[in-house]
Formats: sequence, C-alpha cells, structure tokens
Amino acid sequence: MKFSIIIPSFNQILFLEHCLQNILQQNYSNFEIILIDGGSTDGTINLIEKYAKKYSQITYWESKKDNGQADAINKGMKKCSGDWITWQNCDDYYANANVLDIFYDSIKNNPQKKLFVANINLVNNKKDIIRDIKFVTPNLFSLVYEGMTLTNQAAFWSRGIQEEIGFMENTRINFDYEWFMRILSKYPRKGFHINETLGCYRIHDNQKTKNQTEEDHRIKMNFKKKYGFSNRFIFLKILLLKIRRLILYISQGNIFYIVRGIF
Repeated sequence: MKFSIIIPSFNQILFLEHCLQNILQQNYSNFEIILIDGGSTDGTINLIEKYAKKYSQITYWESKKDNGQADAINKGMKKCSGDWITWQNCDDYYANANVLDIFYDSIKNNPQKKLFVANINLVNNKKDIIRDIKFVTPNLFSLVYEGMTLTNQAAFWSRGIQEEIGFMENTRINFDYEWFMRILSKYPRKGFHINETLGCYRIHDNQKTKNQTEEDHRIKMNFKKKYGFSNRFIFLKILLLKIRRLILYISQGNIFYIVRGIF
C-alpha cells in the first residue's frame, strides 16, 4: 500500500523544512511526496532542490506560477501514484512518526471504507499544543450543518475517489470543505474515524482561514446549499448532531473533552 502526500507551497520557507522532515521521518516507508510550489521567491526553491537530491521519496516537484492552493493540489493529484492520497499544508505536520503505520492498519482492517480521518491538535508557531480537536465518523449531514468536522491534516482518501468525482473547486479557501462534502455525497457510508490524534494544525497570523472575506463566506454558503443546507428545523438538526456527538464521545470515554466543551 502506497501513500501519496501532496505539499502545496508558496513563500512558506519558514515552515516547509519542518513539514518535509516530519513526513520523511515516518516509520512507514512506502510513500511519496509531491511538492507543488507556486513560484516562491523566499529561498524555497533551493530548499526543495536540496531535499529532492537527498530523498528519493520526493518523486516530483515543480515551482511555477499557479492559480492558488487548490490549483496546486489538483496539479499534485495528477502526479500521484499512490493508492491513498492526501495533502499536507506546509505549515502543518503529523503528530508522530507512526501516523502512516496507523493509517495503514486502519485501511487494511476496513477495506470497504474510502475516506479515513483522525483527530488533530491545534498548535502555535512554537509547536506548543493549544488544544486537541476530536472528530467523529464523517458524514455529509454533519459537514453541512456543523461545518468542517474533519481536516486534511489527518486524512487520506482512496485514489479511486478522485478518479470518479474529479478535482477540487479552485476557490481561494473552502475548496477542501466542498471537496469533502462531495466525497461524502458520493460515498455516504464510506467514511471512517480513527480515534487517535494524528495531525497538527498550526495557528498563525498569515492563515487565509483567519482572514476570510464576505465573498469567502458567500461561496461557503453556496457550497452548503449545493449539498442540501436548509434553515428549516435547523435548531433540531443541530441538536440531533450534538446529541450524536455527545453519545460518541461518552462511548469513547472522552468525559473531560465533553466538560471542557461545555464550559
């Protein structure tokens, strides 16, 4: 089983080396890195060249002007040769060296599933943990009414998915939101949750998600409506989702997580 990890990059040399080192230190060895840079001018190209010469796991890289992050990821998808695919933003990283091993075991033991997601930590620029985020088994209804209830920092999807549903919408942000809703719309019972913390999402001032515009919010709402969002009985829908989440957390023994969420 081979994993393909796409890294989209643009003038992020401050974070890129750590991201590369983090992936290359995985104990599971059958993976490739596809690095798509948007024409960085901060020394990124020299860094990529250095790592590409040293590590055969970097099977493809380019540095040329593109149309943004979604376009870079789409380019990377076309270059992947793995059975399971994801992307890792260059300012994010995996929680430990056993992440690919854990995904491998989960995929092997659940061959009918097509999208695997795990929990993440929110971290700061110094990689200190701010708090953890625990997800549940992904489904379309949850994504539409609760928001982004899974994340690429700890996710892999089957190569066959993108061959059937195509590539990502080329929007400034929220392309991942639409992408995962599209997957779960096509494969409503093919998601699987790994109840372990496997990804780290770094919070810093230059993130696009922290600086969303009215247009970004409008596009996001259009995505939600595309997959069935309606204000009718919305309170009841959200209440049912919260009860579902509460039951799952209790069954997992995450009592402290529940109490912290309440207060």
